[in-house]
Amino acid sequence: MKVTRLRASDPLGEAEELLIRFFEEEGFETKRSVIAANLRTMAGLEACAILVASDDGVSTGVATVSLDFGIEFGWSGEMGDLYVVPEWRGRGVARALVEAAEAVLKEKGCAGYQVTVTPHAAEQGLAAFYEALGFGSEGRAIYFKAL
Repeated sequence: MKVTRLRASDPLGEAEELLIRFFEEEGFETKRSVIAANLRTMAGLEACAILVASDDGVSTGVATVSLDFGIEFGWSGEMGDLYVVPEWRGRGVARALVEAAEAVLKEKGCAGYQVTVTPHAAEQGLAAFYEALGFGSEGRAIYFKAL
């Protein structure tokens, strides 16, 4: 298993397709064109990372991370997306992506990072997966307002 950090100069098609599959499975209504445009922007930002897992040239999963700076923690991060192709689940792909994400965040000096577990992800047992990796709920709720 290999995890690669993609840059703006790299082909982004495989990451794009994986993210589109992820958003469709989660039931998000984000348009393909928006995912593609935001992926291209993210690939060019030093405060973000796009990570793709592959095995013998087959893309098996994707993760994205973004950095934020605040008073409470200084630099912190968020793993905004973590997706593993269904037939590759249970083979360590997600763990490899999380480890790669943590390496990027540590390199950037982050004190910690967060993930958001959607209702669909909770149904898939991902809360337990994240807890096994050392994540814990702080009891905070995330609210979102579209602009």
